[in-house]
Amino acid sequence: MAKGARDAPKEDEVSQSEIGKDFAALTQKLHDIGCFDPHPVDEVVKLGITLLPGIVGFYLLHNGWPALGSFLVAFSFYMSGWTSHDYLHHAVFKGSNDKLVGWNNAMGYALGAWQGYTVDWWRARHNTHHLVTNEHGNDPDIMTAPVLTYVRNNPKIAAALNAAQRWQQYYYVPAMSLMDMYWRFESIQYLAARPFAKMWGSWLLLAGHYAALFYLFRGQMAWLLFTMLCRGFLTGIVVFSTHYGEDILDGGKHGMTLVEQTALTSRNITGGYLVNVLTGYISLQTEHHLWPMMPTGHLEKAQPFCREFFKKHNLLYRESNLYECVKYNIKALEYESALSKARKVE
Repeated sequence: MAKGARDAPKEDEVSQSEIGKDFAALTQKLHDIGCFDPHPVDEVVKLGITLLPGIVGFYLLHNGWPALGSFLVAFSFYMSGWTSHDYLHHAVFKGSNDKLVGWNNAMGYALGAWQGYTVDWWRARHNTHHLVTNEHGNDPDIMTAPVLTYVRNNPKIAAALNAAQRWQQYYYVPAMSLMDMYWRFESIQYLAARPFAKMWGSWLLLAGHYAALFYLFRGQMAWLLFTMLCRGFLTGIVVFSTHYGEDILDGGKHGMTLVEQTALTSRNITGGYLVNVLTGYISLQTEHHLWPMMPTGHLEKAQPFCREFFKKHNLLYRESNLYECVKYNIKALEYESALSKARKVE
């Protein structure tokens, strides 16, 4: 938990603080240099990387290359998560025109249907995550118990782990393969808990996805399972690398500005342009959380300004390569040293 927790500051206190005024000035500067302008080339590249592997993959499934075909479909579903994410943040078509907002939403829903998740579920979960990042009891993204419980050498938590969880640092990586199936289940569960009259459109999109999926994988059910496991692993390993191993804050009582909270709860994945593209720029997690409506193709341009801002205000800019991020998550799940301390206390 965060030290020195207190009631959240009022909005005017945040905006008039030194860091609040500096952040507003930095955001304006990024607007002035074009970081919030559309980036059509990047969007076309992302759409191509998202859709073409799926189309080719479905062809290869029934033309002698089922393993490669199913992997390409998994990769397409994986990329569609990041690409729909950008549209649903309204970070692609820019402007105050309602039609542009509509196009963002339409593309987001189309790509959401392509990957097999319900956009309404994703929005409810993801928008909450942005508002209360890594806040205990508030952020749905870090509610991973009972499968995973982040110990961070806390003896009380470690002592409470059940027999299965005491192996969690070992099953963490393979467990990522199950994320696609879990999110599909949670997506359906979200719809089932709401009136059909309000959700019939989402049900129709989801039904269309599964009808097409089972038709295209006809006679290839083993490869459909392989596709889901692959997609889950690819998505899970990236998503968990950017938040889950970082600080957990008291829900609603940490008294921090957006910048301070982001500095404690977000970690970037290093690797340059290729890694950024192949992770849908989720690798630039810090910049995305500070400016969620910035087109992702401009996040690299904003990064040096963000680094400089963090340095000025003595904030830690967290970043590691993907391998180190996975190790960091495993370390946060380990219980041995904490359990040992708990036994000594007893």
